[in-house]
Amino acid sequence: MKKYYILPLSFLFLASCVSNDTVRTVEIRDFDLNCDQLKYELVNLGVKFDDAEDDSGLTGKNVALGIFFWPGIIVNEVQSGRNEDSINKRIEHLNGLYVDKCVGKKQS
Repeated sequence: MKKYYILPLSFLFLASCVSNDTVRTVEIRDFDLNCDQLKYELVNLGVKFDDAEDDSGLTGKNVALGIFFWPGIIVNEVQSGRNEDSINKRIEHLNGLYVDKCVGKKQS
């Protein structure tokens, strides 16, 4: 009878974990992007940041995980913080590039 509970609980446990969505701060292609491409990247990072922010705090994932394995909440919060920090650093990097390339320059 126990084996019938193991599989569903395993799926519930794995579904309750925050994924590792950290991003690289600097990519080689960043320096070749034009102003429109930089804007596009920054908008996409804003959406990613909102998603990462939604994974922290009182979420369904943390509640479900807390019922079965409360230390998992700590792991989820730490990973969510890492995801947010990496996205913030990338946004800062791309903002710097955008300011250097696009702000105050005449666009053709």
